[in-house]
Amino acid sequence: MKKLILLTLVGIAPLACANPMTQSDIDQLIQKLQALHNNQPSMQANFREERHLAMLKDPVVNEGKVWFTLPDKIRREIDGKTPSTTIIDGKKMSIYYPNYQQVEIYDLEKRPIIKDSLRALTAGLNFREIGSYYNVEGSKEGNGYHVTLTPKTASVRKLVRSVDLTIDENLAPVRVVVEDAKGQRFTITYSNVRREAIPASTFEFSAPPGTKVSTPLG
Repeated sequence: MKKLILLTLVGIAPLACANPMTQSDIDQLIQKLQALHNNQPSMQANFREERHLAMLKDPVVNEGKVWFTLPDKIRREIDGKTPSTTIIDGKKMSIYYPNYQQVEIYDLEKRPIIKDSLRALTAGLNFREIGSYYNVEGSKEGNGYHVTLTPKTASVRKLVRSVDLTIDENLAPVRVVVEDAKGQRFTITYSNVRREAIPASTFEFSAPPGTKVSTPLG
């Protein structure tokens, strides 16, 4: 369950006519992304997620909105029949299920393994620590880029086999495809991507009256 929650936070994959990039090209792309994220650390978008799970014939599809303020603040709202809101403020992760009036809280300060996993899985979004976790390969596809990340360390390989990113000509995320350690695939497609300042209150969570609070990991 922890791994599934973490994998679904990540968010970006292929076009056509790929031209392989040299290591110098990749380094320049990473530098451009790092500079962009330093200047505009916040981003919001709509998303559509498909989870292809080994136990299910058909994919599980979720749609909603996501907000990021790098390096470690995320809000993710899933719409539909089973809505949920996930908020990470850098110190804790809260997952609220309104249908059940229940919230799960994970203390990231006391559970460094979860915090480190989140940093590894979101490295493909902020690119600040990409070299610490992944080997990077890339290709130029039209006006955009296709980047493939493969884990460097055993701890990351326990979570994922690969992360495929598609980035458009404005360096905005288009799609992310994550293949986990069991071979299951998670595809997140982004639309209406905006780089705008996001109020700090977006990453705050107050449980409505009557909400049951649980701490699954203590």
